Amino acid sequence: MIGKFKSPMGMIFFMTDGNHLTDMMIDDLNLETDQDPLIEETIKQLSEYFSHDRKKFNLPIKYQRGTPFQQEVWNALLTIPYGQTRSYKDIAIQIGRPKAIRAVGQACKMNPIGIVVPCHRVIGKDGSMRGYSGPLHVDLKQKLILFEK
Repeated sequence: MIGKFKSPMGMIFFMTDGNHLTDMMIDDLNLETDQDPLIEETIKQLSEYFSHDRKKFNLPIKYQRGTPFQQEVWNALLTIPYGQTRSYKDIAIQIGRPKAIRAVGQACKMNPIGIVVPCHRVIGKDGSMRGYSGPLHVDLKQKLILFEK
């Protein structure tokens, strides 16, 4: 099922399997949305988030793709509190793979449920912005981090 939400960052497109949120990205794919309680709840929580009334999402999620390593990284991202950041190295250490810094970065890039699984909260060890779904979207990452401050 497909849903969309117009946010200050752009149109957010998301998909559910009826029971779980499975995909989310900022992009207007110009698709019609479906009527479904989970889609309505996702729109409600996104609205609360972008109104600064929600700091943590409470949506059922399911990764329909990704390696076990990537899913481990994505689950670690869920532990980063609103308004805070972690480095790729911090996440690598958290999952018990301190040398997997670049792999953590690649896993963040492949995150299928952006915003709800907050890969935008992961930055370089020196505080620099690194790619958010690729280097062309670093400005969006910066906007989301500033939005949460």
